Amino acid sequence: MVNRVCIVSGGNSGIGFELCRGMANAGFHVVMVSRGKERGAPALKKLEAEFGDSVEMMLCDMSDLANISKLHAEFSAKFDRLDVLLNNAGAMWGRRERTVQGHEMTFGVNHLGYFVMTKTFLPLLKATEGSRIINTSSEAHRMANLNLKNLNSEKKYYSQWQTYGNSKLCNILFTRELARKLVGTGVTTHCFHPGVVRTRFGSGSRGPMRLFWPLFRPFMINSRKGASTGLHLALSEDAVKSTGEYWIRSKRNQGNRHARNDSNASRLWEVTEEMLNV
Repeated sequence: MVNRVCIVSGGNSGIGFELCRGMANAGFHVVMVSRGKERGAPALKKLEAEFGDSVEMMLCDMSDLANISKLHAEFSAKFDRLDVLLNNAGAMWGRRERTVQGHEMTFGVNHLGYFVMTKTFLPLLKATEGSRIINTSSEAHRMANLNLKNLNSEKKYYSQWQTYGNSKLCNILFTRELARKLVGTGVTTHCFHPGVVRTRFGSGSRGPMRLFWPLFRPFMINSRKGASTGLHLALSEDAVKSTGEYWIRSKRNQGNRHARNDSNASRLWEVTEEMLNV
């Protein structure tokens, strides 16, 4: 019988891989969620070499939200509890692309993916005492110019960095509203900035950033440091003293004024449900 279980989406590389390592090291049974088997299998092999069968892989490509219900069915067939959900899967697309459901890809994966994952697994989280939901956000939210009437970035020139920043601001607003809705349930939720991490992120950039991104790499932190705040939120007693907050370097941070707009947080939730027809 497994005592504590966690899910790490985007767990096969970068920050997600180190989140898997940290949670397994803390005694959790870790479900590493990977977009595909090709990239997931080598990561799983490394984790199994260190932690044995306390880590396993399940597949879910977040660019098709229908896959999340399949993941939930597979998970629920094996486990009757979920102690920590680490929503970490995300990326930035250099050109305008669409998910299977027709949403702009960066917004669809980075925000809608978190939203649907959380809503789908919420009954199990509520049924597990002391559970936590941790969302990977970013200081890139400061680049956002969020228009709640244009979340799919259809009415303007496509800017990959602003679109990414919008999605990360959505992560913070989502976390704030989620915390409000979870009052009294015993579920804690937070989001965090991992730092500028030396991962594959940014490799899909276009324009000048594609040329300059490799120059920034020597100044970036490694994935293990990038995962440290997420692990603090998933494991520490400090994190359960509050809920719905944004963190940097394992400390609470206010973010910018747009990240503290509770009216927009509530409206984002409503608009998201309308987009998803739920």
